[in-house]
Amino acid sequence: MKKIYLILSVFAIVFTSCDTDFDVNADWEEVTVVYGLLDAGIGEETQQIKISKAFLGKMDALQMAQYADSINFDQDELAVKLIRVKNNGITDTIVLDEVPTLRDEGIFNDSIIVYTFENNNFLNSNAEYELLIKNNITGNQVSSMTNIISNFSFDMGEGFPFGFIETWIPGTPSATKFSSTVVTWENSTDNGVQYQIDLVFNYNENNIAKSLTYTSSVLEGTEIFEFEGQKFFNFLKNELVQDPSIDRRFLSIDLVMTVGSEDLKTYRVINEEITGIVQERPQFTNINNGIGLFSSRFTKTSKGFDFADRTINYLVSIDGLDRNFQ
Repeated sequence: MKKIYLILSVFAIVFTSCDTDFDVNADWEEVTVVYGLLDAGIGEETQQIKISKAFLGKMDALQMAQYADSINFDQDELAVKLIRVKNNGITDTIVLDEVPTLRDEGIFNDSIIVYTFENNNFLNSNAEYELLIKNNITGNQVSSMTNIISNFSFDMGEGFPFGFIETWIPGTPSATKFSSTVVTWENSTDNGVQYQIDLVFNYNENNIAKSLTYTSSVLEGTEIFEFEGQKFFNFLKNELVQDPSIDRRFLSIDLVMTVGSEDLKTYRVINEEITGIVQERPQFTNINNGIGLFSSRFTKTSKGFDFADRTINYLVSIDGLDRNFQ
């Protein structure tokens, strides 16, 4: 069941100027916070679900957030399992492992707990997945269900060239005319409703392998995206310093598509930046007896695309990108 809340949680600390009748010293109540996206994509074998808790106290909230026990349950306090419910009613269960993890994300303590399992073909579109969380000390139980996205493919085959330059005359930069490369795909037929595509630019810098990621906006209701040449090269100019002592060599282009579910779309839309007059917003959750998001996405990667000849010429020229590509 989907709920709409206004709540102070570990997802965000929101300061507003309006008057609100809220007793910050009310009796403590256990609130489990869940964030997990199951991903059946190839190369996404290890699945992670972050489970923490909301906190309440008389100290400043930013100060309290620095303490690990404010946001984390104790070791072995939670029993977490995932149940696969197939269309024929057969169920299979995986018990998730508790993994302490370090992060570097600002206002909250760097120590968090994630709960993991290895996919090993456990995730497929012919089943629903129920997450069950039980507090072994208090007996509190939290649950949520999701379907899986498992179907997506690009329409471009191996050897598809990315061309971003239509006209290129060495020695006459003013004659440059940029072009676009259109990426197409088949819409997901199993629960996918939104798309975001990354173009990964792979290169060597002084014989060290590096990459830059150029990301599209979130796409809906379409099977096509146009990468504009001028915007892409402006991105490279902003990301790469102009230094004659650096030797760079282009390697390849990878495409990474992330397909999102309906619940993930709703969560994204509600949490987008507010630009209007009304500043209050509801918070979306699909967690029973808790808050957060348990849903799915699908990651598809296609590697090894090349640039068309004119694009390569522009990339390496001092009259073109001028970033010491050889």
